[in-house]
Amino acid sequence: METWFVKSLIATVAIVPAFLAIPFFKDRCGVDPLVYLFWYFMATAISIAVYWAASGRASTLVPPAGVLMAIILIGVVFGAFANGSLFQAMGLAPNPGLPPVIYATASLAVFGLSAALANLFPLFFKPVETDLSRLAGVVLVIFGLYLLAGGRLPGFLRGV
Repeated sequence: METWFVKSLIATVAIVPAFLAIPFFKDRCGVDPLVYLFWYFMATAISIAVYWAASGRASTLVPPAGVLMAIILIGVVFGAFANGSLFQAMGLAPNPGLPPVIYATASLAVFGLSAALANLFPLFFKPVETDLSRLAGVVLVIFGLYLLAGGRLPGFLRGV
């Protein structure tokens, strides 16, 4: 198995308790999902910094100023909006598994945009694999997640 795939599986398993904790802390402790988000990502950032330092790479933790500002800007604009909305939705949804299913559909946009950007701007984006079987796999996984989250096919097995 490729390293990226193994790490994706590990991330999938590891995120489950964090996602389940959002409605738990909201309902049982009155913790707003945005407060949970703040402390969750603070702990994540501290843990990564400690790991990075322990592995002898502390000096590379801060990229050049221009790159750092771009990363911070992306975090402020997109990260806060996306994650804030996701964590709030998970605290409100009838099942906390539903919002991540919708969120996962972003992988289709990333898949297509990665290919388009690599073709349009090869100096800035490296080539990506875009074969039809990988696209079909992404579509099928998202469709399967939709069905698992309670999605319905019109008239399909209606009497069952």
